[in-house]
Amino acid sequence: MSQYSEGQTHQVMDALEAKGFTAAQITALGQNQGGILDQLMLVFMGLATIVMASLKLALDKAFSPVELIGAGWSVWKGPAEGNGTEGDDDCVQEPAVVDFSEVVTETHLQGEETTVHGEEKMKRARASGNPQLGGKAFMVLWSNWLECKKAGKPGDSILERLYKAKKIGNVIYFFGITLRSPVGDRGVLYLCRDDGGRWRWDYGWLDDRWGASNPSLALASVKS
Repeated sequence: MSQYSEGQTHQVMDALEAKGFTAAQITALGQNQGGILDQLMLVFMGLATIVMASLKLALDKAFSPVELIGAGWSVWKGPAEGNGTEGDDDCVQEPAVVDFSEVVTETHLQGEETTVHGEEKMKRARASGNPQLGGKAFMVLWSNWLECKKAGKPGDSILERLYKAKKIGNVIYFFGITLRSPVGDRGVLYLCRDDGGRWRWDYGWLDDRWGASNPSLALASVKS
C-alpha cells in the first residue's frame, strides 16, 4: 500500500500534466525506464545535475532554390513591385551558428486580426526586431532531420526536440528568405510535421492570407 496521500498523488499528476508530460512519458516514469527515477533521485540528493542537450547547429549548408525545388526558381531580388532582376538578394543575414533553444515563433497578427496578407506579414516579420531565420537555417534543420531519420533516430533531430519541448508546433515558416517562382510569384519555405512524426518541406505563397497556424521562425533577440 502506498505511503503517499491522495492529495500528494494528485498534486504530482497535475504538475506533470501542466508541464506537458504525455501518457507514455508518465508510464516511463512509473516503470523507471532507463533508470530515469534513479537519476532523478541523484538530482534531489545533490549528487547530480541536469545538463541541457545542446541545440546548437552551424549554418554551414548553402541553400539553392534550383537544387531544392527545380529549374527557374531563385531568391527574390529587388522590391516586391520590381521585376526581381536588380538589387541584393531578399534574405536576412543569418549567423554562423544558431542555438535553436532560443528560437521563437511569430504570427505577426495585430489586435483582433485572424489573418494577414502575406506581403504585409513579410514586412512585419522583417520589422519585428527578431531576426527571421532563412535558407541556411532551413537547410541545416532539414538535413539534420534526414540524417537522424537515416540513422534510425528521428527523435534525436533538432526539429523533434523543439517540437517535444513545445518550442515549435507542427509547422514553421522561414521568412528570412523570399523565393521567386519561374513565373514571378513570391513564396516562403516551410517545414511541417505529420501525425506520424515525419517532417517534410514545402512553400507557401505570399499572395495568400496567413493566420495563427502559419508562424515564422525567428531568434529571440527582443527582450519582453
